Amino acid sequence: MQQSLIAFGLSKEHLVSITPDLWAEGETAKAFEVLGRRAAERGLDLRVASAFRDYDRQVRIINGKWAGDRPVIDGEGRLLDRARYDDDEWLNSILRFSALPGTSRHHWGTDLDIWDASAAGEDYRPLLSPPEYEPSGPFFEMTRWLDELIAADDAEGFYKPYAVDRGGIAPEAWHVSYRPAALNYQDMVSAESLIPLWRGEPDDNGKIHEPLAMLEVIEPQVDHLLERFVLAP
Repeated sequence: MQQSLIAFGLSKEHLVSITPDLWAEGETAKAFEVLGRRAAERGLDLRVASAFRDYDRQVRIINGKWAGDRPVIDGEGRLLDRARYDDDEWLNSILRFSALPGTSRHHWGTDLDIWDASAAGEDYRPLLSPPEYEPSGPFFEMTRWLDELIAADDAEGFYKPYAVDRGGIAPEAWHVSYRPAALNYQDMVSAESLIPLWRGEPDDNGKIHEPLAMLEVIEPQVDHLLERFVLAP
């Protein structure tokens, strides 16, 4: 199996089921199960809202946001109006919370978006928004507990790649990554590999994917965008 296929979200062979509709890399799933048992001892009920996401789904998300068919929000969770932004501004607003296809850490199966069902109830649908994880939000106790473990390097290999705002991807308190497996993929992104996929050219398996709708905006500044928004801590 080629690591590049995994890195770009083009392979599912390395995944195991963690819920009926969510998948993760095998070692990541085992580590999260252990972390979940430790959380339960503290009265927390760790759940996964999002795990593996393939390349094609990421294309649909990005193209939908570009067209204004999917919501685009700011750091406070406020809905943005497409008509008020030029193309470069709109692209940057999208990329604050949604990765370019082929660059999402969710492609690897090593990264999970988590929440605490004990704080909100079984019927709660997490928004994965900053206020939910802040001191007045329902998931703050989980956040504080996990951040303490991560600071002590005692979180079963998990850490938060988007804990700090570096001017690219917005902070995501809900996003955890299993570092031992993620290290295999985080340095594989390059413009040379991605642009053919974004154009809709066949991948290494000969499969053709939906082109990116905003490619003419991306290509002239692709190196800058990758440097700013593709985080490899």
